[in-house]
Amino acid sequence: MTNRLRGIHPRLVPRAPDPRPSLALLPALRDAGDDFAWAVWYAVWRVRGEDDAGTSGPGEGLERFRGALGCVPQLDDALSAISEYLHGIGARRAAADALLRISDWALERGAPEPAIQCAEAAAALVPESGRLALAAGRVNRYFSEAQRAALFYERAITLARLRRKWRTYVRAHVGLGQVKKSLGDLASARAHYFTAARAARSLSGEKWLAAQTRHDLMGLAAEEGDLESALRYAGQALEWYPRHHASLPALAHDICFLLVRLEEHARAVELLKIVLPKLIPRDQVIGWSTLARAAGAIGDDASYQQATENVLRLVGLFDLHAAEAFENLGSGACSLASWDQAWQYATRSVEVATSRGNERTRRNALRALDAARAQRVPSHEPPSHGLAEPLLQLARDMAAALAVWRGSTWKRKQQYGRERLEGV
Repeated sequence: MTNRLRGIHPRLVPRAPDPRPSLALLPALRDAGDDFAWAVWYAVWRVRGEDDAGTSGPGEGLERFRGALGCVPQLDDALSAISEYLHGIGARRAAADALLRISDWALERGAPEPAIQCAEAAAALVPESGRLALAAGRVNRYFSEAQRAALFYERAITLARLRRKWRTYVRAHVGLGQVKKSLGDLASARAHYFTAARAARSLSGEKWLAAQTRHDLMGLAAEEGDLESALRYAGQALEWYPRHHASLPALAHDICFLLVRLEEHARAVELLKIVLPKLIPRDQVIGWSTLARAAGAIGDDASYQQATENVLRLVGLFDLHAAEAFENLGSGACSLASWDQAWQYATRSVEVATSRGNERTRRNALRALDAARAQRVPSHEPPSHGLAEPLLQLARDMAAALAVWRGSTWKRKQQYGRERLEGV
């Protein structure tokens, strides 16, 4: 990546990872048209291969950009912005934002190479931008490139601190905490989450960021077995999230998983059926797998099989939670005494968790695998009965919040706090 950092000494900023082979993105874009695939590849190659592409001549290759227009109509403006920059008449930041739009489009399609390479090219084009480094880290994390994601998040943290961009600073700490958690380094994850939590309230002034940090702390506490703290963080997250924030369904799913941990499986199934249509496709993988686990625990074979089919359909496109999803499928199959399925899914979970260094999920999957081999339902820790009623109340509050959720934040002055919900 270029060291053109606009007033920041390069040695102060962690270096980004080396670029991936640019030709690898072509096969994933062929179905959108050869000209479109070529245009995206050429843009990435020029941006990464020439530190000063904006001042070079247009070149013969730029003429093919015209043929790419119309292949993906919603990206025509983005391709035009990139073409103008490469012709020397457009702004760098406009071209970087255009690359980020192509990355988001590829992310929605579940295409890792174009999503990652376009996001990284955008970060390379404006290397002084913590926001773009954050975006590159986030896309790498979504596609389980933990080491690359960590490097971009560290870069975003440094750039945001030097530029005093506190929203980016908080989000980068949250993202790095999620990476560390996925690698099993819970102590580092906790440190990043608490740093984000302090900065969210004292520096950024954004209450929704404080809610997001509480949401992540909830997941960390649940993984460590501290269900009381997890319940407290979940209540704070629900209270602080804006009414229509995009992360509210994800919080609802995590509350469902707490219900599963406390063996309130029937209530978890009920809430999950409300939540699942509202989750984005990337999160539906873990959502359907949690439903499969809970349905298996109450003996609902039909719901288990339907949920399993949906997991298998989506996991090839969005594999961020693949290890946990297969662990859930294996656990649900054990509850139904479907030993062949349990062995198959638990084995797959062990393989994925081992390849990604996810030791916690690996241990859980090995427990399910041993149970499948012995043909017995795996034993669990006894639930904390003193937490059941507060959690059930939180689940009712969550269902009420989802009943009026619109999927976007609106009416900024009135967006915080619980809605008045008579009759829900």
